[in-house]
Amino acid sequence: MHPEKASTTTCIGECTPGDLEVKHERRAARAVATEEEEGSGGMDNSPFTKNKAGSCHMPPAAGPCLGSNDRFFYNASSMACEKFKYGGCLGNPNNFFTERECLQTCRTEAACRLPIAKGPCKLSETRWAFDSDQGKCIIFHYGGCKGNGNHFYTEKECKEYCGVPTG
Repeated sequence: MHPEKASTTTCIGECTPGDLEVKHERRAARAVATEEEEGSGGMDNSPFTKNKAGSCHMPPAAGPCLGSNDRFFYNASSMACEKFKYGGCLGNPNNFFTERECLQTCRTEAACRLPIAKGPCKLSETRWAFDSDQGKCIIFHYGGCKGNGNHFYTEKECKEYCGVPTG
């Protein structure tokens, strides 16, 4: 895990708009499993995993700071991770650097019952999804946005989440 530079914004004087001072500090980024390590998302490296179930049902929270950081939150209704703008401070634990980290933390086996959703965007990212008609994980091309939780980065991860025997 590599430290990442982060900025904190503090008020100077009476905290009027425009009187902000940016301080850079180093902090550790949340760990995301490598393709070899990944699986059912049983990683407890995030400071928020202690309250995983509760935090994954929280709405996205930009926080009061004025930054504009792209982050992901888990939308429990759609069972997908979606982008939002994070201001850089406060907020809540439903806040992830990557879609992959978000899915590994919040996705449940219920995602395996969702239809395979390529999404409307034009990327062609190779992913795996559980096809309930065939009862197995299949490869498909994800468009990069507005999919759902039934997309996995590896066949192994798909099989572990969806209960498909390996081997």
